[in-house]
Amino acid sequence: MASIRERIDASGKKKYHVQIRLKGFPPQTETFNSKTIAKQWAQRVETELREGRYMPHALAQRRTVKEMLESYRDRVLIPTKPKRVRDQGQQLQWWIDKIGRYSLADITPAIIGQYRDELLATTFGKANPKKLAPATVVRYLAILSHAFSVAVKEWEWLPESPMPKVKKPKVSNGRVRYLSADELARLRAAAAASENKFLPTVIEVAVATGMRYSEIMNLRWRDVLTDAQGRCSLAVLEETKNGERRGVPLLGTAQVALDALRLAHKQANGDKVSLDTLLFPSAAKKDAPVELRKSWETALKRAKIEDFRFHDLRHTAASFMVQSGATAPEIAEVLGHKDLQMVKRYAHLSKDHIAGVLSRMNQAMLAGPPVTAEASRDGS
Repeated sequence: MASIRERIDASGKKKYHVQIRLKGFPPQTETFNSKTIAKQWAQRVETELREGRYMPHALAQRRTVKEMLESYRDRVLIPTKPKRVRDQGQQLQWWIDKIGRYSLADITPAIIGQYRDELLATTFGKANPKKLAPATVVRYLAILSHAFSVAVKEWEWLPESPMPKVKKPKVSNGRVRYLSADELARLRAAAAASENKFLPTVIEVAVATGMRYSEIMNLRWRDVLTDAQGRCSLAVLEETKNGERRGVPLLGTAQVALDALRLAHKQANGDKVSLDTLLFPSAAKKDAPVELRKSWETALKRAKIEDFRFHDLRHTAASFMVQSGATAPEIAEVLGHKDLQMVKRYAHLSKDHIAGVLSRMNQAMLAGPPVTAEASRDGS
């Protein structure tokens, strides 16, 4: 129970001293200028003590946001996610510069929302200045949110995170640019003529598997498993965007391309496979993947393909899977998505499965004529 005692300080002002005693917990005390605030504090602390959520305000008051973010960078980001340090380290530094001076007790959703809006208004580029995309701002908020979560759950530096009350910008995932069969043929031809010997293989693997650029370029021969015939059969991805280990089967053009690459590697290494070697190593930098940007852009120009990024090869693989009859869960598993939200963007590419559902419903419930895929498309 809480007891509130009125006291007079040396200057003659009224103070309200609160003491909370609950069995199994150490006494909690605090002094306030207002009796109303004293009662509110007592009620909140009693509730949090019983629910196991209470943390002394003084602890959060002593720590700053800068301390939290620097500790997060040193204790979480660098040891566990070294490949994300460059991008996420910059994001952390931005937050340190903006809100690092606040104590953890004083940081509020309103303050974070103010700087979220500043991010949304930020422009980059001199010739054609553009605002940061909402998706980029969401990533800035995500790293801050994770830092707060760690500080709350693991370090117990503050009782709760302010991030759940901060609204995220709406992100539109409407863009789905993928290659047509003709564009793919032109890109293959242009890649075959490239001075970069790895470009054709990288493109084949990307289109045939839907793997991300970083996943492909960081593959080592130890990550590529072979079958009984010695053919490349599975790529094991130890480090993925969502942090989960994933196996990607190598079939068709991806298998053929990697088989040829593996054979060339063996011939250059005394008929042996150096397991620690990257599949696509740089000739200029030790233990680093080859740089493909220039050769990729040149191939796109030669193939006369516009408004296309390397990541769109992943969209191409997903789009081809949809048009081949793959279900959303199957595509999510291949691409390594944790949920189906990202896969929904491809649903419009094939209405056959929707037409089948409507046809069965018509026959069973409405006694109407079957709905064909052709009729569905004609009516859309």
